[in-house]
Amino acid sequence: MNEENDKFPLHTAAREGNVLKAEGLLKTDPKLSRKKDDDGRYPIHWAASSSNLEIVTLLANQASFDPDVQDDSGWTPLMISASVADSEAILRVLIQKGAEVNEKNSSGQTALHFV
Repeated sequence: MNEENDKFPLHTAAREGNVLKAEGLLKTDPKLSRKKDDDGRYPIHWAASSSNLEIVTLLANQASFDPDVQDDSGWTPLMISASVADSEAILRVLIQKGAEVNEKNSSGQTALHFV
């Protein structure tokens, strides 16, 4: 996508693992971390799905971070991370930040269903 037409630049940076871009965007506008995209996801969901520990940590350290924020399907970052291979370090960060392992998505599943 053309960068100047990107409505969700932080989501793109999180999905692509572009740490420097994510840092710059958050420095300019910290509220971007709480913006939902057209897929109903927040940047933390994309960082979790792409297993990017640096960006997950960056987003988790934002003052407004909600470890149990759900996308439009009810998935939390913890659920997404649990469903992705080699995500133990990200799971630890999210749990340390207070993620609830028993939170349920729209289908009634918890993160434990995906481990």
